[in-house]
Amino acid sequence: MRKLALSLMSVVAALVLLSTPLLSQIKVKDLKSHYMQDYAWMRLAQIVPKVTDRVILPIGTVESHGACAIGTDNYIPQNFAELIWDKCNALVAPAVNHGTTGASVARFPGSITIRPEIMEEYLYDVMKDLIRSGFKNILIINGHGGNTDPLKKAMTRLHLETSAHLLTVDWWKIGFDAAAQVYGGKPQQSGHGDLEEAALVLSMRPDLVDKEMYEKLGKDNVGRAGVEDGFFMVPAWATSRLPEKGFGYMDFDVKKAKEYTQKKADTITSVFLEAVQRWEMNEEWKKGR
Repeated sequence: MRKLALSLMSVVAALVLLSTPLLSQIKVKDLKSHYMQDYAWMRLAQIVPKVTDRVILPIGTVESHGACAIGTDNYIPQNFAELIWDKCNALVAPAVNHGTTGASVARFPGSITIRPEIMEEYLYDVMKDLIRSGFKNILIINGHGGNTDPLKKAMTRLHLETSAHLLTVDWWKIGFDAAAQVYGGKPQQSGHGDLEEAALVLSMRPDLVDKEMYEKLGKDNVGRAGVEDGFFMVPAWATSRLPEKGFGYMDFDVKKAKEYTQKKADTITSVFLEAVQRWEMNEEWKKGR
């Protein structure tokens, strides 16, 4: 009886295998969810790396952004992940929502900061375990400038230790011409709590940009325009900063905000897919093929 039962189990298993598409032919969009945390560990082990070895890790922080919500630096990378996972054939990892907030805004209500050395180790541990879980190509979408240096240090260590492929994107430093195409003006880097950050939030949650507070504070209640050297202050006299004087004021047109956001998302997608293609090509060369 035991032999018969085992034989029947083998037949059933074979039938199930024959009726199930090969995992290599399945894309992330064919799965029940693109969120890594939605799976039991046994199921995740079947998916990674056979269905995909790519993962998107959104990281940000909680800090003041003028009339934008204090979660702006978290909402933006998470929304980008939502817009691009399909084209990237990637799962989305749980976000890192606390980061290294600068001293100039750290004392404003709601701001939370992690010391840079702690942030580096934290990001190192998170990404190390993503690699251990089978992910080879990791895209980190960074929503906050204070995270950049700790993140780069953690990425460099992990690459040298594991040979994993890691790419980080600071959204405000890429696709400079996106805002100019949609809103006019010249291509330039975004400010802080300004036109571009507000647009990225408006595109998904218009209620998270407080128009009443913006009008109450006054559009010119901002820090010094651009990035200037020669002085330092704590706290900042305002939590918004324009990229240059007279440019970067908020625009509450949601249609334009969505257009701008999609342009940025398309740039991130393009950079990541090209990076993966080049990484895989290099791997083939190393094998002598």
